[in-house]
Amino acid sequence: MAEVGLRHLLTSSRNKDFTIQFFRSMSEFKTALCQAPFDVLICCLSGTREPRIECLLAMGEIARCHQQMVRIILANDNVEAALIRHLSPTYLHGVLSKSSALVELKQNVLELLQETSLGHECAAASSVLRENSFLSPTENMILRYMTYGYSLMEIAQRLGRNIKTIRAHKFNAMTKLGVNSDADLLSAADLLVSLPDRYIARSRALLRTA
Repeated sequence: MAEVGLRHLLTSSRNKDFTIQFFRSMSEFKTALCQAPFDVLICCLSGTREPRIECLLAMGEIARCHQQMVRIILANDNVEAALIRHLSPTYLHGVLSKSSALVELKQNVLELLQETSLGHECAAASSVLRENSFLSPTENMILRYMTYGYSLMEIAQRLGRNIKTIRAHKFNAMTKLGVNSDADLLSAADLLVSLPDRYIARSRALLRTA
């Protein structure tokens, strides 16, 4: 979605109580942020690996340094949106798909913008919902091992589980992430190992002792 499309999506609303600024890169936005505050950050992705990782790392930095800012990601499609929802190491107020119907996408964006006036109450409630659908520690570990080239049998041996249990956890991870092939699952695993998360210390410790 080009800048023209995004501008139309946001300005066509009856709610005109916000000013929109567009930036070509995250570095441009950070420079502007040093000069003036922003209430909302919407990051638009193209479906490629590097911008996705850069965006999530930047969102983590924004979450630490500007906690009041609403953070929204417009993913390229439903698959990328599912990956980000489950694998983002920090809380996001919304992850939407550009492949959604225009009316639905517009409505979802405008609803998320209302969080600027609701504050942490809305964030806390959304965080609980996100926590319930997040990958389990075992699912997280399996994806990390797969990225390093381990087979399911090898993963079962290193985690002290039987192969049927590992296959079941892998299936659960694929279902949560909305992927249907090992290739798509490995794309998710690649994103996982490129970002910090709450299980990373444990994962590294196990990999060192394996």
